[in-house]
Amino acid sequence: MKANIKSYLNRAEFANAMLDKYYAQSPNHFISDIGAGYGHMQEKIEAVGGIWQPFDYVKKMDFSIIWDLNNTAPENTAKAGVVVFLEVLEHLGNPLLGIQNIANHMEKGGVLILTTPNPQSSKNRLNLLLKGTLYAFQEKHLVEHHVFTPWEHVVRHFLESAGFEILEYAIVDTAYQNRKVTSVKDSIKFNFEKFIEFKNEKAKGMSYGIVAIKK
Repeated sequence: MKANIKSYLNRAEFANAMLDKYYAQSPNHFISDIGAGYGHMQEKIEAVGGIWQPFDYVKKMDFSIIWDLNNTAPENTAKAGVVVFLEVLEHLGNPLLGIQNIANHMEKGGVLILTTPNPQSSKNRLNLLLKGTLYAFQEKHLVEHHVFTPWEHVVRHFLESAGFEILEYAIVDTAYQNRKVTSVKDSIKFNFEKFIEFKNEKAKGMSYGIVAIKK
């Protein structure tokens, strides 16, 4: 029997749904948006009643707080009741240390909402078969600092090692499934992807989401 995992079109849709679901149980109102970028999550975080605390490795907004996740959280910042951590993990040279530093930044009972690329996606698997490398983790992706391949079992292990309990898993970023086929070659690849996804539901989604609670 298939697990019937919930699917979300993109990371924002997933994060918004998880904020709606879990914010009420947060131990405080501070929501740390780690990898805040240009502030796409601000409106939703404030809409649910949270106090938005944006962090980033590179300052893209004047009010972003610089945080290198190899280090503990900056001084004079509030411990978080919720952390939003979208598509950042794969950029970390030391992901376990980063997760540990995030855990130390959170209140007990705080909720972590995470998304990261899915190495077992159908597109990644097919590219590995044909070209010997995962689609989203080729050498050219080093320019984007894709340096950690976030296999689900490894990410779960890191989270549990840092004192988290996994609450749920989700399929994220499914827009590719609706793409138009442009050639015979593309049609063959598309059908292979569909077959892989039929055999394993977790092959769906270019990313996956995890929600975890700090014990």
